[in-house]
Amino acid sequence: MTITPNASESEKKSPFYEVNEKFCREFEDFITRKDGKVNGRYNAWSYSISGKITKPKPWILHYRKSTYSGANLLLTSKYQNLLTLAEWTTSKTANENDYLIRKRTITDLIKIWLFKSYKKLEISDRYILISRTDNSTADRELMKKLKPLFQSKEIYKIKSKKDKLVIELRTDKHYFDIFKSISGV
Repeated sequence: MTITPNASESEKKSPFYEVNEKFCREFEDFITRKDGKVNGRYNAWSYSISGKITKPKPWILHYRKSTYSGANLLLTSKYQNLLTLAEWTTSKTANENDYLIRKRTITDLIKIWLFKSYKKLEISDRYILISRTDNSTADRELMKKLKPLFQSKEIYKIKSKKDKLVIELRTDKHYFDIFKSISGV
């Protein structure tokens, strides 16, 4: 399958359409160069695209952008009307621990004192690590490779649970270089 537009003829003249089309084409080129499969749709206002790479390890990449309309005078339009996300998913290896990394909240400062499972993340104190065990070497290596995304605050959540690792970003960039470093693609 391929990534196809679902835009009206008038939308295709929009500069926003051109930006989304370029983003989707770059994604499609990257996945197909890795012998993967892609699908999705885009227009001037949004895109929802997915790709699956099977070698050397299966990864599913999903990127989504949604532009909403509505009026809320308390929030700036930058935050109320746009969602951009990237989600990278793979299966875990046997030696990886279960954990959750997310942005820190005010209540986490108290939880760090009360619960041993709550820790400040070493790489960035803006994030919290929730884990019952110490992280393995593989987990620490992953954090090092994701350090630029922690510093730019584009990591939304990293969840390692049961048989799945999910890295969720809030970004409108591909970050193929970082993805290649963590996936071995």
